[in-house]
Amino acid sequence: MTEPPSFSEPSLFWQKLAEQHAADLDRYGLDTIKRHQALRYFTWRWSWSALRESRQMRFLLKHSPPGTIARCMREPADLSDQAWEGVEWSRRERWLYVFATRLLWEYARKHDSLNVLSLPEPELGSPLPVHWRGRLISQDLANTALEIRAIARALEGEQPHTIVEVGAGYGRTAYALLHAFPDATYTIVDIEPALAISKWYLEQLFPPDRLRFIRPELAESLPDLGTDLAVAVSSLHEMTSDQVAGYLDLFDRVATGGRVYLKQWQHWTNPEDGITLDFDEYPIPAGWRPLFDEPAPVQTNFRQAAWSIENRAGSATGARQT
Repeated sequence: MTEPPSFSEPSLFWQKLAEQHAADLDRYGLDTIKRHQALRYFTWRWSWSALRESRQMRFLLKHSPPGTIARCMREPADLSDQAWEGVEWSRRERWLYVFATRLLWEYARKHDSLNVLSLPEPELGSPLPVHWRGRLISQDLANTALEIRAIARALEGEQPHTIVEVGAGYGRTAYALLHAFPDATYTIVDIEPALAISKWYLEQLFPPDRLRFIRPELAESLPDLGTDLAVAVSSLHEMTSDQVAGYLDLFDRVATGGRVYLKQWQHWTNPEDGITLDFDEYPIPAGWRPLFDEPAPVQTNFRQAAWSIENRAGSATGARQT
């Protein structure tokens, strides 16, 4: 049996990230979180200097028909300073971001099993001005559609009524899952100011009784059992090894009989804490039945995997799969 994890002390990486977000909030406010904070979550900034090494771009070009690539390049885009207010990128960088986002959208559109891309991109938070097929689109909604396709595979036709996510960013995944499963409630466990950001964002889009926001030090207050789906996207690798084990134990306790979906770096070094974690090193609790484990589409440096947790009496955490 492992010792109860200390969720009250975030990793040094999360502490630094929180300081950066707080500084951005002081400077820009909440109304432009998609132009600032989101770029430290899972919204990728495309760079000409790093394009040759971009595995994402290679994936998108490989999986896009030549006609689609040409249309994404030729379609006019608003690159004006007025449209991109507060984003200090050159016009070339803005064009590259638009082009890459359109390619990503087209790839996601072909794999959108839950029709996530029919949802509007909320104007809330000032999304970047990327338009395609006569509408505002976003990298976040496209990536979320791909993640929810994988989550739907893990659910195997089940409809979750209770969902828990650790490290939700501003709430992009929650936005789509709450629409996809309209009877579900959603609990987010996160540090400040990210928790306040997701609360501000989601409570303007959904009834408050569908939402719950919990600081890490209160995560142990979540009730045993009853969670149908536990999610963590690009968050565990930013923690210490003990915290990773602690959150997996938390999922094991609250989601017995449910499903777990993880999407994390395959291999990543946390520069602030001096910790290197491989996906294969995650201490998966015993009793988790693997459903799939594969490279994530587009972001192939990431792995995505899902498990079902056997429905058993009690929650015997601590034992690990080897």
